[in-house]
Amino acid sequence: MSNVNAGVFNFPQILRRLGHRTKQVRDIVFVRDAIYSKSTKSTGATSDTEGSGSTLAGPAVNFGYETTGSTQVLAATTDTAYYVDSPEIVLPGIKTYQSPIVSRVGKLERTGHRITGACTFHIPPLSIIKSLDNFSDCKAFSEIETYDTFFDIERSIIKPTDTGEVTQQTTTFTMAANQPGYEVDRLQFKIKTAGVLDYVLLTGLQNNATATLKWDGNLTLSSSDFITVDLPISKVSDGDTTSIYKDGTRSEYTADTDTDADFDIDKMFGDSENKLQSVIVQLTASVAVEIKDIYLYKACEWSVENIKDYRDEYMAIGAVRVRGDRSSRRRAYG
Repeated sequence: MSNVNAGVFNFPQILRRLGHRTKQVRDIVFVRDAIYSKSTKSTGATSDTEGSGSTLAGPAVNFGYETTGSTQVLAATTDTAYYVDSPEIVLPGIKTYQSPIVSRVGKLERTGHRITGACTFHIPPLSIIKSLDNFSDCKAFSEIETYDTFFDIERSIIKPTDTGEVTQQTTTFTMAANQPGYEVDRLQFKIKTAGVLDYVLLTGLQNNATATLKWDGNLTLSSSDFITVDLPISKVSDGDTTSIYKDGTRSEYTADTDTDADFDIDKMFGDSENKLQSVIVQLTASVAVEIKDIYLYKACEWSVENIKDYRDEYMAIGAVRVRGDRSSRRRAYG
């Protein structure tokens, strides 16, 4: 048997076939947090009476903690630190086989109740991952690293009907009467149009006051290919930002919650005065548009802990669950 060459098997094909037989085959969203500039100092203390503001000898002093900006802050001159822009990466579209799964392990701790879990993701090799849409063109992505994050649709809470191709500027998905929202973490949909995505708006009521979450930006979409949009809904504050990628290029969308009540979907527990009402996808002009695979879902967030690279065959990625809110507590406490 030692002389038998099994050859390289087609792991993406295996996933496609398994996907018809088991829900263990998942479509996950790859997420990497922004890498921010480090705080440095290249001049003397401004409070000094002697040498105030004078240039330090040698390289800039790195204080080791990150600032709040990911933009390039220091020029590549003489002997100073140099930073390149490394914004947040949010790339849907990795198909994986997930097993075994320990989705929820409850632990009582001194500070309360915590939910943990663990699993292994079997995904195609890096060469195939880097050939996928967005991954192939995203300059900031070179490989999967430990502490990267995978988002999985643990459970679809609301599944609006696909639109088919229609010509319009505003597409509204109306929720059922007294629709609760406290289980929803994220919104995902696929959109195909030659138009420009202006904003995505969620509307609801909290204590009978209007509450909205508007993800506002500007992205020219594609009339030939579907672009996957995946946006956070839970625990979003006014001014937060998120990313939508097309052809490896990031477009930033900013959260606006400036309404009668600050938008908090956990408080929409499902009566006539506390409910999720609609999702609105707004283009800048009326144009042919098709939207499908719309999910308002409960997210399972996994952090990459270890990577076993089987070269040309596949990768086995060990992950731990880093977020697992108890739905009953979200409903009770908001």
